[in-house]
Amino acid sequence: MIGSNDEYISLQEFGLSEYESKVYTTLLKNGRMKVKDISLKSGVPRTKAYGVVKSLSEKGLVEFSGKEPLYCVPVPPEEVLSKRLEDEKKRFKKMVLVYKKLEELKNETKLPTDIEERKYTVYSMRTFQKRLKEILENTSKNVYACLNWWGLNVLSEHVEKINILSKEANVKIIVGLYNDDKIIEKFDSTIDIRVTGKSIDVNIILFDEKTTVLLEESGKITEINNMEVCKLAKEIIIEKYYKKSLSWKKAYQIIQLGGEDLITLYSGEEKVYEAFVQAVAETVFDEEKVYQIGERFVENLTMMLQLDLFNKGFEVQQPIISALISESLGKDSTTRFDQLTRLYTLEAPMASKGLPATVWFFALAGSAKRSEMTFKILQNTGIQAEGKHIIQAKIEKKPLT
Repeated sequence: MIGSNDEYISLQEFGLSEYESKVYTTLLKNGRMKVKDISLKSGVPRTKAYGVVKSLSEKGLVEFSGKEPLYCVPVPPEEVLSKRLEDEKKRFKKMVLVYKKLEELKNETKLPTDIEERKYTVYSMRTFQKRLKEILENTSKNVYACLNWWGLNVLSEHVEKINILSKEANVKIIVGLYNDDKIIEKFDSTIDIRVTGKSIDVNIILFDEKTTVLLEESGKITEINNMEVCKLAKEIIIEKYYKKSLSWKKAYQIIQLGGEDLITLYSGEEKVYEAFVQAVAETVFDEEKVYQIGERFVENLTMMLQLDLFNKGFEVQQPIISALISESLGKDSTTRFDQLTRLYTLEAPMASKGLPATVWFFALAGSAKRSEMTFKILQNTGIQAEGKHIIQAKIEKKPLT
């Protein structure tokens, strides 16, 4: 519904969820609107409306204007959806031509009496629903799925069978951030449902680690019965998304509290890691602290990753760590270590104040300390005119006492 009376237009065929359909049709009817007004008019909860608008923007259906307040402007359907419609028309014409050719081929060819085993099978959506029921009935160990809103809708057609299966088998479902929690609530609490802030651009389901099903929103469904393919899909897709996801109840709790962007941050933890390293680098100026952090960091790396590097001499460690410093700070950074003067020089693009924002600079200090060397920073200068940051440190054996 739009407001309390008018019905919204479902745009599921164009890959939009119920909430996305409501928000987009509301905007088309009312024009430029603030998010809080969209929520009131469309009936989409305000805590969800921000995420839905963001999703529509990524799909090219909504643009933003102004800053405070921020307004949402609908992109006319003829500019976006008409192209999709034309593509579907072309695809349908091709399907008709292919079908005619297959009919001709069938009439001309004498079919063999035996059946050749195929490595994969392609279904239409209608025939696949019957096949999915059969696959679930023959699954006993595990089901792993990575789905966007559309894919979850397909799987939810068999929610009762999946709920029964979850009592005996390991069922894991990873969904995108903008899925409808009403659908998710239909699944049994024994099922491990996770939410990722990353956009899911592939719909895939694995059964008993031997059958892989790929679902395309065009309606083409491919079943592959190959254990190696299944293993590869699990490692590359399922495990990748699973590691950067939260339980759906925790995710929606965070969204209800207005922390939707944190879900995205959690899924892109590399950025969180970079932000933390930069904060430490900009805050720690005391050499002893650099020393202590570096030593503990190196010890943790050695223990957790079973690294042998930090058990070797400093002369072996230094060039390797220096290469990692240059790599993490970018191609315009350079490092030099003069064995004679024991001066270590690092030049990098000036991106922040304080120390270079890389964990490997701390590793260098930690490596020096473990090798019983002093690590004294002589220069820490930013040259604005050249856009350059220069660090110079003296690394030498501790004097005998």
